[in-house]
Amino acid sequence: MSNDTPSLPDFLEERLQEESPEGRSSLGAVWELLGGADAPATEEADPDAAWDALTEAHPELDATPANGTASGTAPRAKQTEAAPKSRRRQRPARRSRRADSWRVAMGLAVATLVLAGGLWLWRQPVTITAPPGQQRTAALPDGSTAHLNSGTTLTYRRGFQSWPFVDAARRAVELGGEAFFEVEDGDRPFLIETASAEVAVTGTRFNVRARPGNARPENADRDDARSADPAAATEVTLVAGRVEVAARTRPERRVVLSEPGARSQVAGPDATPTPPERAAPKYALAWRNGGFAAQARPLTSVLQDLERRFDATLRLHDSVEETRAPVSLYYPEAPDLETILHDLCTARNLNYRPTSRGFELFAAPAGR
Repeated sequence: MSNDTPSLPDFLEERLQEESPEGRSSLGAVWELLGGADAPATEEADPDAAWDALTEAHPELDATPANGTASGTAPRAKQTEAAPKSRRRQRPARRSRRADSWRVAMGLAVATLVLAGGLWLWRQPVTITAPPGQQRTAALPDGSTAHLNSGTTLTYRRGFQSWPFVDAARRAVELGGEAFFEVEDGDRPFLIETASAEVAVTGTRFNVRARPGNARPENADRDDARSADPAAATEVTLVAGRVEVAARTRPERRVVLSEPGARSQVAGPDATPTPPERAAPKYALAWRNGGFAAQARPLTSVLQDLERRFDATLRLHDSVEETRAPVSLYYPEAPDLETILHDLCTARNLNYRPTSRGFELFAAPAGR
């Protein structure tokens, strides 16, 4: 026995005397292996560490028999414990693969939503507006230019394309108001759509006026001639090039303008365009230089133009008669509103007075 092994108790010494020499030798070896069996157990006791130390001192206890089965109870316990540990090591790997699959799926879903949202945003039309009292110049995707008068809105597809990187068959814009176009030549026709007309061109310069009807909100309850068709009439004046004018719902009825200064009008979406007539372009283009003009236009229409141009409110008093009588005015340079109102009232035997929102026009007293 080792010198470090404690001596046998007296009762064991007496018991060993009764055994054969082989038995005493075996029991002595067991006592030596147990070593500090009498040492008190502590909370820090580690069975695995104790077994490792024991098998290190006696490798034969951990040997695997030829039949592949574990030898002894302790090795079987160790193998039993090892299997769950191995299974626990594999479970996180399976969970990780599932998590990776979910992350990939979620990433694809988010990418699809982003792509669909981006495509939806791309498909939204581009809108350019010149508010009352202001003018705007719009550079179009094909290099053409549109100069917008006050109170005008221009709308078109982004890039003149049906889908990203796919050109539309036509370069189409929608116009509400008045604009002067300088269209670049191109293989695709340039089309302007208003509430009542279509204007088709390839490369030219022209003015398009598509204002709403002459009905005014403050006069909407009056049943006289001041209530007009709410549809917007369209007037096209050619400066250079060639254009085709047609009603929006009857494109087969076309009128061709090919001479500078030629003009045609479309009264409604199913009306036939008027034949080309000679017009003075200065009336149609006065606004381009900051001026103001009206050529044989009803008084209510002229007041609407003044409201948009100066962002003011103009009212007609009930005393004013013949509100649709034609009016002609021409100012090649920028005038102020009161100058125009003074000249208008002088020509029509009217007076005007300021209000909290703008001006009101009323009939002059008799005998003026």
